[in-house]
Formats: sequence, structure tokens, C-alpha cells
Amino acid sequence: MSFALIALFIAFGAAGWLLFRLAGNREEGGERSMTVMKVVVWLALTAALLAAKLWPLAFMVLLAAGGVTAIEAWRARAGPAETGEEAPRAPPARRMSEDEALAVLGLDAGAGPEDVRAAYRKLIAQLHPDKGGTDYLAAKINEARDLLLRRLGD
Repeated sequence: MSFALIALFIAFGAAGWLLFRLAGNREEGGERSMTVMKVVVWLALTAALLAAKLWPLAFMVLLAAGGVTAIEAWRARAGPAETGEEAPRAPPARRMSEDEALAVLGLDAGAGPEDVRAAYRKLIAQLHPDKGGTDYLAAKINEARDLLLRRLGD
């Protein structure tokens, strides 16, 4: 039996084993199944190249497969800052109380709608994300303004 037939048999056997394992783990996510399918395709391509006695090309395909798999694994584990994606935002844990809203805007309990608007404008001018503030602070200031204006009926 020639080396090419042995390589072909091993590659297709490994591809079949991966497909069998994939079929047994259907409850797992689609990302893993795509990775397994890519490995199967790489193995089949390598086996075909080995059978055609194109050794250098088969070796390059194996190197490329390893590189692509390593890059995909790194991207899957990398944080959003490293990959350029936006970080997922956490939902607000709880609603802001009226006392918290007054404290955020630096107001007293008897403040009217105009006081709320003036305090909001002053704070957002200083803490807006475009002015060096954070999204979190701007969201808190907006939430405080909205809650107080709703409570005041304005």
C-alpha cells in the first residue's frame, strides 16, 4: 500500500470521526460546529493533495489550517477591546430612586422642573462623553433628569 493511500485513509478516517463527534454533540453552539466542519474540509483537502502526490502543497494546506484555527481561537477568547468590537452593555440592575436622582443632579427635594433642567445642563456640559466624561455618567444624569421631570409632571 502506498503512502498516499495510507494518508488518504487516515485523513478521511479523522474527518469521519470528527463528523461523528459533531453529530453526537448537537446541543453545543454553532461556533464549535463550524470549527469542526472547517477542520473536516482542511483534512479532506490535504488528503486529496497527498493522494495526488502534491506533498509541498499538502504541507502548506496543513500549515494554513493550523494558522487559521489558531487565529479563530484567539479571536474567540480575545476581549472586545482587542478585536475592535463594542463591549456588550449590561442591563441596568435596578431603577433609580427619587432621592438618588436628586443626589445625582445635586438638588434639594423641593426643586422644580426649571431647577432640574438647569442642573442637568450644567452637569451634562461637564460630563458628556464628547467632553471627556463616560457613557455611564451621562446615562445616570439622563436617567435622573427623566425620572424627576416625570415625577414633577413635566
